[in-house]
Parts: sequence; structure tokens; C-alpha cells
Amino acid sequence: MSELRQDPITGRNVIIAEGRAARPNEFVSVATKAATPCPFCVGNESLTPDAILSYPRDRKDAAWQVRVVPNKYPAVQWAAAAVGTHEVIIESPEHIVSLSELSDEQAALAFRAYQERLQALGQDERLGFTFIFKNARAAGGASLEHLHSQLIGMEFVPPEIQLQTSKAGEYRVLHGRCIFCDLLADEADGNRVVSESEHFIVFCPYASRFAYEMWVVPKAHEQSFEDASAEQSNELAKITVQAVRKLEACLDSPAYNYWIHTAPFRMSRHDDFHWHIEIAPRVARLAGFELGSGCFINPVAPEHAAERLRNV
Repeated sequence: MSELRQDPITGRNVIIAEGRAARPNEFVSVATKAATPCPFCVGNESLTPDAILSYPRDRKDAAWQVRVVPNKYPAVQWAAAAVGTHEVIIESPEHIVSLSELSDEQAALAFRAYQERLQALGQDERLGFTFIFKNARAAGGASLEHLHSQLIGMEFVPPEIQLQTSKAGEYRVLHGRCIFCDLLADEADGNRVVSESEHFIVFCPYASRFAYEMWVVPKAHEQSFEDASAEQSNELAKITVQAVRKLEACLDSPAYNYWIHTAPFRMSRHDDFHWHIEIAPRVARLAGFELGSGCFINPVAPEHAAERLRNV
């Protein structure tokens, strides 16, 4: 039996159709790996552009733990029509493939690099928004196996962020409250909650687009990820790593993506938006219906997904 749900933030429709999980799948993908040196591994620094940032700072030898470099094949750049900046955050000197393999200390450094680059790029008046995202494993869109995230700074605010910020603004005008804060209140019964810490909660959204989709949201109303304290950033890194570990234990290490939705740089401080991380496992392909209609079909109810993830 199917159920139609609507995302309370975007208005996007999602069909929860758990019966579709039983469909046969004739196609099996086989990952292939080229026998070439990994440019992100320690010792191969000459294969990437010079580092913009590294931890520890100013180290280009084997002592670095996190490096940020310009993307060698950028989607946007200042000299092109699609203007902006495209960077790669290399989150480990060792050849690992998932966030789950990082220690809490390594993950904290990676999230610190996210924040520092957002803070630096926020000073560039040419940029309207910077998008940080991770593609993990081949089916998640990663062209290189070595664990890394990407950052694209652009002149414009992308449509998904415009939609979320405008809906949040409309909700505050109508109700005098933050829609994201009210969304967290709706999760108080715990049916869709996966885990929580002092400052953050991880849950499967009511209208999840993807099976086992999770959001990591600060409990306190905060507009911009880059403004989080060092304590919060470290806690965020830890709970996000734990969420990915739960996901991999449940689903036999699937490909996944995550991205950070934070307020646009030049957004007036009218306190409407609430930053968060969205984690999207790639356990099913988007097909013609999703691509052509903008409506998603999710074969696993978020309540059932959250229960499985909680119990890992």
C-alpha cells in the first residue's frame, strides 16, 4: 500500500511505496579501478594543485592530516562564464573510502576545514553561496575512491536553497516561528529519530526522498553552519560519523552523498533559515518518474528506516 507525503519545508511530494523494495534487479554494477597513483594519497601531493589550506598548517609533507586544494577539473571558475570557485577537501592522508573510517579527531579536522573555507569565501563579495558536499563511492558519483568532499562557491543561490529559504520566510510570517524548529518538535515522539547528542539530532525525515535518508540538525536555532562553535563542530563531526557507520552497518556499506545546507552569504539576518546536513544513501537509482516529475518514490518508510538505524 502506498502513501503520499508532502515535505513540510519544500512542498515536494514523496510517495512511500514499500512494496517496490521487492522488485527484481537484473542489473549489477561492477566497480572498476584504474591502476594509476591516487593523487589524494600522502606522498602524491605533486599530482594536485598547491594546497589552499592544510592541517597542521603549512605542512606539505607526510605530516598533513587534511588538505584543501583547488579542483583540477572545476565545474566553475572565475575565468569562465560559470563563475565561482571549486575546491576539494582531502580528509585523510591515508587511502580510505568512507567517513566512517575516520577517527573522531580526524573528522573534527575535516569539519573544521569546511568551516574555515566557508568563513574565508564568505568575505568574497562576488559569491552568493558556497555548497559543500560529499560523493562517497562510485555509485555516489565519486570519480576518485580516496575520501574527499567538494566545495563549490558560486555567484548565485541555487534553486533548492532559494526554495528552502523562501518557504522558511513564509512560514515565519504566517506562524511567527522557524519551520525547522517546529519540524524538530514534531519528531519528539522519537519514531523517526536515529540518534541525538547535546546539540544535534539525527532523524529520517517524514517525507524522505531516499530510503534511509537522514538529516543532522542543530537543536538550537542557528542560521549558518560556519558560525557554529568549535565544540559544536566537533560534536557534529562525531554524530555524523556515527550516522554513516549506522548506515553502512544496515545496508552493507552503500554509496552515499551528503551536503550542508547553510544560509546564503548575503542573506539578510532575518532569522528564518536553520542550517542542517542531509545524508542520502544511494540504494536505488533515480528513474524517469523522479527525473521527469520532480516527485520521489521511496520504498522504505522513514519510521521503519529509523528503527533499523537506531538498533545498529
